[in-house]
Amino acid sequence: MFHTVLLIAFSLSLPQTGVLSGDEIVFNEFMPDPVASTTESDGEWIELYNRSDSYVNLGGWEIENEDGERIVLQTYLLPPGGYYVIGACSDIQKNGGYEPDCIWSNFSIDNSGEFSLYDNSKTLVDEVTYTEGEWSITSGCSCERINPGWVSSLPSTWDFCTSVYGNGDLGSPGEINSVYENSFAQNSWAFIKAFVN
Repeated sequence: MFHTVLLIAFSLSLPQTGVLSGDEIVFNEFMPDPVASTTESDGEWIELYNRSDSYVNLGGWEIENEDGERIVLQTYLLPPGGYYVIGACSDIQKNGGYEPDCIWSNFSIDNSGEFSLYDNSKTLVDEVTYTEGEWSITSGCSCERINPGWVSSLPSTWDFCTSVYGNGDLGSPGEINSVYENSFAQNSWAFIKAFVN
């Protein structure tokens, strides 16, 4: 019992770099395989979250996928605790029933792939590499981050969304994630899994 308590106390005193996310803007949710939209590509979207205590100007930030396709974001002051949804289509009659903050072109999301987020100085800020078999990827359901402070690359940081939006797909674009957790036990267990791996 003593060793368990010591490990948890030790985890809380360690810096977050390399274990928990220390970046201010992170990938928070994405929809790789929508079914309620007119076409699959119309209904795809990615959500960013500002986990800092300050406004962040997203102008010049970039998202890149595994195929080298890029989204360059325009000036937008994202408030603390704010969400920013980037999607393929602005028409809610076609995209599954959500309102994006930004529209991309020449970009796509696969059921297995990678996203990289760069700030306006081209510094890598966040990165997610996911596979359909290992991650929470299923048709008509977004993949949600359980806690925006947890390490991005672990499948255990992500889960299936459980809430319905728009025309019937499961997701929470622009809102708190349905699977969000922030308990002491959850944070300690996330650290232990990241530390062991």
